[in-house]
Amino acid sequence: MKNMAKKPEEKKTSLDKATISKILRTVSQSEGLHFFKGTGDPTGKIATSLVDFVEKMRVVDIRAVNYHFKRREFEKWMRETIGDFDLSKRIGKLGKETHGEKLRNEIVRIVKGRIDELKDTQIK
Repeated sequence: MKNMAKKPEEKKTSLDKATISKILRTVSQSEGLHFFKGTGDPTGKIATSLVDFVEKMRVVDIRAVNYHFKRREFEKWMRETIGDFDLSKRIGKLGKETHGEKLRNEIVRIVKGRIDELKDTQIK
């Protein structure tokens, strides 16, 4: 007989306006995500907010997308610098075998969706 137990539902954490503002803020260049194609090979692009991150992700060299994703640096930056634990988890759930344009498109979709979600919550 199959185990019919339900999977626990993921809790939607409601964030206050101050937390949302913190997540959507612009950070300094030094705190920004510096895109590299590989170790010691910078692209010259730096994302300083989630909106800026989406813009840079759309055009940055695909090697940078693969490089940072494999090293879990997008997750880390979103969690530790931006302060968005939920978004970090969402990025972390992407399959480790995902790469190239499919990876770029998925990350852009997830982050853009999160920005819209936060802005909608902020308005209410």
